[in-house]
Amino acid sequence: MLKKFFIPGRFKNSVFIKDSNGIKINKTVIIVGISLILSIIGLLFISNNESYYNKTIAKITSITEQNSADKQMNTQYIRAVILNGHYKGQEITLENKTTNSQALDLKFGVNDEVFVKIQGNPDKKIVSSDIIGFKRDNYIAYVTFIFVLLILSIAGSKGLKSLTSLVVNVLIISVVFNLYLHGFNLILVASIASFLFIFTSLIIVSGVNKKTFSAIIGTILGTLSAMLVAIVIFKVTDANGIHYEEMEFLTTPPEPIFVSEILIGTLGAIMDIAITISSSIQEMYSKNPTIEKKLLLNSAREIGNDIMGTMTNTLVFAYFSGSIPMILLWLKNGYPLYEIININISLEIIRMLTGSIGIVVSIPITMYISMVLLKNHKIGLRS
Repeated sequence: MLKKFFIPGRFKNSVFIKDSNGIKINKTVIIVGISLILSIIGLLFISNNESYYNKTIAKITSITEQNSADKQMNTQYIRAVILNGHYKGQEITLENKTTNSQALDLKFGVNDEVFVKIQGNPDKKIVSSDIIGFKRDNYIAYVTFIFVLLILSIAGSKGLKSLTSLVVNVLIISVVFNLYLHGFNLILVASIASFLFIFTSLIIVSGVNKKTFSAIIGTILGTLSAMLVAIVIFKVTDANGIHYEEMEFLTTPPEPIFVSEILIGTLGAIMDIAITISSSIQEMYSKNPTIEKKLLLNSAREIGNDIMGTMTNTLVFAYFSGSIPMILLWLKNGYPLYEIININISLEIIRMLTGSIGIVVSIPITMYISMVLLKNHKIGLRS
């Protein structure tokens, strides 16, 4: 019979399972082992899932390449075998043209799998075949497998909770998109989804306790403060100076989409700050219940100041990294940097500044809420 028990000392936070033979097994090892088995099964399935696709898939068996005279264009003459559908097992020839930059095209290799368009005659013989896309699910599965294995190996049950939270949030985002496509107000739907993100993420990962409650309130108030500042600025300035060039392909007004982007993008950083502050205060108090209230507050403030700087930089890197190709393009065409920043990446600057406001506001809010919740424990006195 299996029994759970805790080992004092350096293993006090590790859960072990003891069987009838007295063998001790770390819970993390069990989680990682089960996940490893499931991941291997998943990888085997994805590596042989061609029959589940409606599109025709072919596996490249050989490639012959030929460069153009100016060496700016490369033509690949490909032989491949069809893996699914009516023409399964038949060999086809394909042609693929690539440029040196490969910005709008792909260069294939042997054993790559591609989606192809097949045209046949009434006798079910192939007349022509063309490549229409690259089958990427294998590579996505490999990266996902590594990510899952690492997070479970390092964080154990906490990592499993984090993965569960991630899956739940992805489902919420998919619901948001579907509701918007069915005519619902995007800002309203995104606001409701943000509350769900906060509650599900923090409760699943940290459980139902005062630390989580402090982080939830701090995240909500910090996000609302940031959004309120952004909306007031938009109203006062009538959104002058905000350029929506990157959304010019949209057939709907860009403002609701941009506000929703700010809301969801800001939420992640503020949530990270809030749970870090509340967790730090709770941990310091639990390690030293006699700690003075002033000392606890100063320590929490110091932690918050350090995180504030790193998280602000994180927002800068996250938002500007996606604009690097456009920045380089405009610079190569002779546009001055100030004009690029003013016109072409103004949206990223607004997102970054709004998120930074939320971070700054959430730190003191979470600190004082955590202190209030610990008040019943009479900070500075032994319980």
